[in-house]
Amino acid sequence: MPDYALMNQCLYEGKAKDVEQMTKDALAAGRTPQEILQQGLIAGMSVVGEDFKHNILYVPEVLIAARAMKAGMAVLKPLLSAHGGDSGAPGRLLMGTVRGDLHDIGKNLVCMMAEGAGFVVRDIGVDQNVEKFAAAADEFKPDIIGMSALLTTTMTYMKVVIDGFQQPGRDHIKMAIGGAPISQMFADEIGADGYGADASAAVDLFLFLVGKGPPPVPSVRAGVAPPPATPAARPPRPANATARFQVLYWQDLPSQVKAWDDTDEVKVDLAPRFAARIDAAAQRLGLTQADTYLAQWRWGEPAERPGTAAEVADAVRRELENASP
Repeated sequence: MPDYALMNQCLYEGKAKDVEQMTKDALAAGRTPQEILQQGLIAGMSVVGEDFKHNILYVPEVLIAARAMKAGMAVLKPLLSAHGGDSGAPGRLLMGTVRGDLHDIGKNLVCMMAEGAGFVVRDIGVDQNVEKFAAAADEFKPDIIGMSALLTTTMTYMKVVIDGFQQPGRDHIKMAIGGAPISQMFADEIGADGYGADASAAVDLFLFLVGKGPPPVPSVRAGVAPPPATPAARPPRPANATARFQVLYWQDLPSQVKAWDDTDEVKVDLAPRFAARIDAAAQRLGLTQADTYLAQWRWGEPAERPGTAAEVADAVRRELENASP
């Protein structure tokens, strides 16, 4: 029997080749595509989503895990389609960035995490007007339309799309919105059915909208802090303590620092300007499509220096930020 726990772990760690091979091995062992999808891929991505929601994983790591999931999905998709693979899906999701907005990295992440939750997803891309949303909806028959916008100048077009669907034959489709300038207040103002503060919250919202999940609750990333916890007592730091660390890069642009020792692991994101530079570089180089964008992420070589994991992570973060103001 396939070791689905190991497949989940490989997916979590972003080992795309291993996930692809284990998917093939499970098929060769006679397991059904639907079983492999549910127990091997969706189960793994659900853990990724939960850890992302609670700030254990960050966007780059989720993207790397999603790339591993897509490697397994590429093996299963032809078989799922041939056997009516939509029947076990929670719903059908149509995603697009609204007219005038060319940003799609956040949308791509939502699409990948929605696929990881079992949704059948159609991504129509960026700069989409109401006519294109309507034409795609007539063909794809979605349960939900998800709209993304990164600019305050384009977010107002979301209402145009929502208003365009208030007609017989389309008014049953749920409308969800998200993006950096979007808020729940704005979603209420324009008549959207829901707002996702981040990719994990968006998937929770989608499941709720199709009746497959509880009402979503505000996430830590949406600005709602969890109840304060009593910190566990830590052993005194040895005088000669050292920690290992790695830097996560998109091409040659740093994004995150991970440091660990025998008792702890710490991950810290660099300042927001680094994410903006990565976004700008992806746009400039035409690498915004999910597969090409994901392929640019890599971990640097591990290194070691004195200090605890937290001290080393913070020191490396400050050095990288000071080197590129």
